[in-house]
Amino acid sequence: MHSDLIRKQYDFELEQKNAIASGANIPMVAITVVASAFSVIFLDYRYEHGALTCVFLAFALGGISAVCFSIFSIFRSFWNYEYQKLSSSLSLRQHFEELRNWHVANGRTDAEAKICAEADFSEYIDDRLIEAADWNGQNNLVRGNYLHRSAAAVALSVACFVPAALSYAYNKSTGEEKIHQVRILQPINPPPSSKDMSSAKPSTAPSQPTAAPAPAPATAPAVKPSGPPNLVFKGNSDLTKPSANTNLHRK
Repeated sequence: MHSDLIRKQYDFELEQKNAIASGANIPMVAITVVASAFSVIFLDYRYEHGALTCVFLAFALGGISAVCFSIFSIFRSFWNYEYQKLSSSLSLRQHFEELRNWHVANGRTDAEAKICAEADFSEYIDDRLIEAADWNGQNNLVRGNYLHRSAAAVALSVACFVPAALSYAYNKSTGEEKIHQVRILQPINPPPSSKDMSSAKPSTAPSQPTAAPAPAPATAPAVKPSGPPNLVFKGNSDLTKPSANTNLHRK
């Protein structure tokens, strides 16, 4: 088989994964705008018994349902997907050495064993790339379908918003304006005038001796700074750290 074609297909599926993740930004922005617009007209509408209110509710509820379906589709385009890739470079090198040692153990010279190991290793890489590309391609196909449904649902919600907005505008233009009535429950007492304040006699209460000021408390010693707390992050405490003296690989 053509190894270059297999590698290109593998790289394409990984790039397609990133493209799908980036393509979800446009429906998410559209959902935010349309949902905000629907919430404004839905709450500010003057509900009355009539055909206009029925038309408004039909299109408004239809548009909101489409927005909800679009949100669900975007969520499903990201949730519960696992992708495959080649093993670590250390594991691949270890597998190549195992192949070479196996050919040496079967009576081949070092040069012949190396050539045979390279052929077997190339076939092994092609098989793993085909497996990963096929698995990743199925995930991208499902995710792309959900993303397409989300965009179509947003377009449907916009189509429902246009007649709903026209009904809202007609309802606002023909409806009676709200009259706000203000009632004063208790009269507000005016502040005393300056003449009344000047005519008031000062109190003739006997003056009391001024107490001696209390001595200032001793200044407490400054608390020794303890430093900032440790940062907390989520991770796997069972990860094996790679070392130059071991063949273990990262989990």
